[in-house]
Amino acid sequence: MRMVLLFIFGLFIGPWQALCVEAKAPAEMDDAAFGLFLSQLKDPFAVQMPQAAVKTDPAKGGAVGTARPSLRVPEAVKNRTPPPKPFVAPDLKISGVLWAGPKPRAIVNGLVVGIGDVVQGAKVAAIRKGQVEFDVQGKNFIVQVQK
Repeated sequence: MRMVLLFIFGLFIGPWQALCVEAKAPAEMDDAAFGLFLSQLKDPFAVQMPQAAVKTDPAKGGAVGTARPSLRVPEAVKNRTPPPKPFVAPDLKISGVLWAGPKPRAIVNGLVVGIGDVVQGAKVAAIRKGQVEFDVQGKNFIVQVQK
């Protein structure tokens, strides 16, 4: 019976630990010693981290508040801000520009736009000969006319 228990134990805790169990619990052990040996083994399904005590209130019929983890989070980690997202310019293709005159125009992704118009989240900041300047999230970038 003991050898069967040791074999079943070995299926759950791994072959190396099963060999250690067999070495510590020889078959000649009496029932009391074997029971004591089994009580000293860790339950592999039990939570191994220390648990915070939860106050109970019998008048309310259960736990009061929430349990807190026993490990404290350092202040430097709590106050850390995430790094800024890298700037990614939208995919804009300039087919042509009309820069002369009071209202310069550009053809961006097949749309005729003027200064102040928004295309794919990019605001047209300036239209010049051969290029259009855009503003995205406070960052300016220039796209040349495709030839």
